[in-house]
Amino acid sequence: MQQRLQLLGSITWLMMQSPLHRSYTLAELEARILPSLMHDQFRYYQVGGQPVGFLNWAWLSEEVEATYQTGEYQLLFPEWKCGDRLWYPEFIAPFGHARHIVKDIRKNIFTKGTPAKALRVDADGNLRSIAKYTL
Repeated sequence: MQQRLQLLGSITWLMMQSPLHRSYTLAELEARILPSLMHDQFRYYQVGGQPVGFLNWAWLSEEVEATYQTGEYQLLFPEWKCGDRLWYPEFIAPFGHARHIVKDIRKNIFTKGTPAKALRVDADGNLRSIAKYTL
């Protein structure tokens, strides 16, 4: 438990460094970060003991995906692990480590060719598009 709390503090610090994440409320932090920590569906990155990145993922059912991709729905705890459709709710890399993170997840976490999606939002949290990836 103590380790998860320390990790949450580091992730929160990372979010404060990111223009897209710094305005999250505590409720959004609870909904968008905590479930992935509890389900072990995340990767946290440090360089020299300093936080540099965080990525989490959810496996959605077709029904949950249809609602989630509207950009106006927060996943419920059990929905983070309810299907076979891979989504990245949060990708935080405020110091330029995004390529390193992508390389790591392609090599060490997901099978090559795995399709994935992410909501792309503007600074106000409005949905811009849905990004589609093949790992």
